[in-house]
Amino acid sequence: MSALRLEKPERKIIEKNRRNQMKFLYSRLFSLIPPHSTSKGGDQVANQVDRAINYIQTLKTNLEVNKNKKDRLLLLLSKKRSHEDTQMINSVCIPLDIQIHDMTHDHDAVLVTGLKTYSTFCNVVQFLDQYCTEVTLANFSNSGHSTFHICQKKIDADDICKRLKDSVENMKEFRDNTHASFRNEVDFDLSVWDFDLQY
Repeated sequence: MSALRLEKPERKIIEKNRRNQMKFLYSRLFSLIPPHSTSKGGDQVANQVDRAINYIQTLKTNLEVNKNKKDRLLLLLSKKRSHEDTQMINSVCIPLDIQIHDMTHDHDAVLVTGLKTYSTFCNVVQFLDQYCTEVTLANFSNSGHSTFHICQKKIDADDICKRLKDSVENMKEFRDNTHASFRNEVDFDLSVWDFDLQY
């Protein structure tokens, strides 16, 4: 009898705790539902549970849609960057090409494609000044023709093209030779740069 008396209160306590736990869980579940989705009247617990399940399902669907959107945008961004990188590489890897065209009997136009830096352009000016009487015009472009007008070249046009191409393709050697050959002219004779410079 004493065991039965003790069992009844314990069962009541267990049931009370269970109900409190369920109320807490329902409260947490129903708190997920936006206020505008809840009914002003007192809904049955079952209806509120259904509404919470539907809302969670909607959130899950929206999450999938947004994830797919994000993946598509990342793919487009990746393709765009790849395209821009290809364009940049193509512009950087323009092959070196040198042409000399007669303008008059003592004036020539030198067209150089593939100069990547302004310092290389300046080295070309110094180089041309060594093999002609005067550089009268220079126009720099790193994406097209850099143009130089020279007066009274001292050696054959083909020799100028060959030497200039070798020098530009081996810039370290060209730079060393330039510094050795032109130190006095560049540092002290500013007449080398007395021409129409465009860029």
